[in-house]
Amino acid sequence: MEKKSYLIIIIGVVIAFAFYWFLLREPVSNQRERANAVTESLERTGAEQRNAQEHIERIGRGIDESIGRVDDVAEGISGASEGITDVQERNRECARIVEDSERRISESQRILQSIRERARQN
Repeated sequence: MEKKSYLIIIIGVVIAFAFYWFLLREPVSNQRERANAVTESLERTGAEQRNAQEHIERIGRGIDESIGRVDDVAEGISGASEGITDVQERNRECARIVEDSERRISESQRILQSIRERARQN
């Protein structure tokens, strides 16, 4: 009985395969059309990839130019920073001069005050 079951299963598989082969398979011309469609799709994809590569290269060049400009700006900032440091040093020097001037003015005013008092006494 088992041999009959196996035989029936094998015959069923062969019939199913034959059914698929003769009735459900597509004609060769339809396969050619699909192959042509796939070829065209691959060609379009290749063209799009080349176009994308060109854009990427253009972006890379733009980034390189931007880096150069950033370096130029950084150098300018460095120069400005040095200038600011010089100005700050000069401001500190001016503040010392102002303090000294205030001290001298104050001292001069005391001297004048004392001279006026002596002049009044005489």
